[in-house]
Amino acid sequence: MNRISLVLNGMLFVAVGILFYLYVSLNNKLGGTVTETTTSIAAPKVFTDPAKLANAKIAYVNIDSLDKKYEYISDYSKTIRGKQASIEGLMNSMVARLQQEYAEFQQSVQAGLKSEAELKKIQAQLEQQQYEIANKEKQLQGLSEEVAARQSEMLKNVSSFVAKYNSGKYDFILAYTSNIGSVLYARPDLEITKDVIEGLNAEYKITKNQKK
Repeated sequence: MNRISLVLNGMLFVAVGILFYLYVSLNNKLGGTVTETTTSIAAPKVFTDPAKLANAKIAYVNIDSLDKKYEYISDYSKTIRGKQASIEGLMNSMVARLQQEYAEFQQSVQAGLKSEAELKKIQAQLEQQQYEIANKEKQLQGLSEEVAARQSEMLKNVSSFVAKYNSGKYDFILAYTSNIGSVLYARPDLEITKDVIEGLNAEYKITKNQKK
């Protein structure tokens, strides 16, 4: 279950995923001219032709804020955690019951108070309980697939909105986060996070209302 929890938390903090997506998109648009930074800082090389940035219009989105304020993430976080808590609660109850009944079964065997037919019946019931617990474990594992699908949908939503929002205004829209030093400095007046979050939430509310 720890592995499942990690996957779920990964959905709620998707900065790495968005950064990677935007990095790949930017690299493709520039024909693969964006290169990885190296451990040496003596001669950093980001673009093969720095002149391309001479008149570039740049803005950035703060991914930390997006994680906290994008209602799609907030709503789905509550949904997935509710499902997880429900399944885990049932599992814990089932495991406790199985442990208790298995202990009673062992006592019955040792005491010789039940017939062989009765013992076989109890054993079959215990095996059925084990099977049901295994199914609950599969349900928990299935949540990871649901999270992956939601993450993909979220990335498409962000990418689609940023493209519409940009509409030729900027040459580059970068992703900024305090967790990963891909953008070491960002001028405050270049931030468009507020606009992007408001726009994403507006679109999400329309979609959410349509599903009701």
